[in-house]
Amino acid sequence: MKKLKKIEVLRELLNENIEILRCPVCKNSIKAITENSVLCENNHCFNISKKGYVNLIQNNTKTIYDKSLFESRRKIYEDKTYDKLSKEIIAIIDKYTANKDSNYILDAGCGEGYYLNQLYLNNKINKKCRLFGIDISREGISLATSYENNILWSVSDLANLPFKNSKFDIILDILSPSNYKEFKRVLNKEGIVIKVVPDEHYLQEIRSKIKGNIKKETYSNKDIIDVFKDNLEIVYDNRITYRINPSNLEEFIKMTPLTSSLSQDQMNELIKSNIENITIDLNVIVGKIK
Repeated sequence: MKKLKKIEVLRELLNENIEILRCPVCKNSIKAITENSVLCENNHCFNISKKGYVNLIQNNTKTIYDKSLFESRRKIYEDKTYDKLSKEIIAIIDKYTANKDSNYILDAGCGEGYYLNQLYLNNKINKKCRLFGIDISREGISLATSYENNILWSVSDLANLPFKNSKFDIILDILSPSNYKEFKRVLNKEGIVIKVVPDEHYLQEIRSKIKGNIKKETYSNKDIIDVFKDNLEIVYDNRITYRINPSNLEEFIKMTPLTSSLSQDQMNELIKSNIENITIDLNVIVGKIK
């Protein structure tokens, strides 16, 4: 059997899910998927990339998340450094979808796509879930499409999700900004948000080495949690914390936005510094619409 090209897989996925998509410009339905584009009822046109994603942003936004950061992040993830978090997310989703045959899952801010791909590789979840990944960074989405899977990837704005109301069962928000107005709009009434935020000791060894920077060794996520509580009812809360001996310290330093404002000399100094352990300290919270 002939293997489909990524763009052919993408066109199939777009056609299979056309009923949940909406135009980010006029908010009307998508009417057609052509060879190289997506068209809405008002003929707003969006490009389909040969790499296997659709660009649903008309004006590309510059972010601090560049190709190098995403490549380093993937290397860290593929070393199983965040395996405990991945297993936690899979367990939550498996439990939540246990009695449902069809589920729609959106990773809002998926970056290079690691966590969605882990869901795809889990046979139990794959059989009962349709997976969607969006990010405002074209570099992140472009890297995400290098996985071999049937996930619908798009360059999209978190503040203007290209989906109709009440279509999703689960939204993942992993170490990423949130837009609760949009989350609540696209979630169905039984839907949940799984949010992962740093806890106070997350990457504290790197924080403490950033000289002349306002970053502190400890971190407070209180404001983030308070906003979450204002918008959603917390139904699950768990802290994952452990320490690792990094064999790839340079990739760790390059993968975090903590170091995005450093000069190359400062980066080199940090890479050469004596960091023997790194703390992973994460808060996993699950919320539903009140």
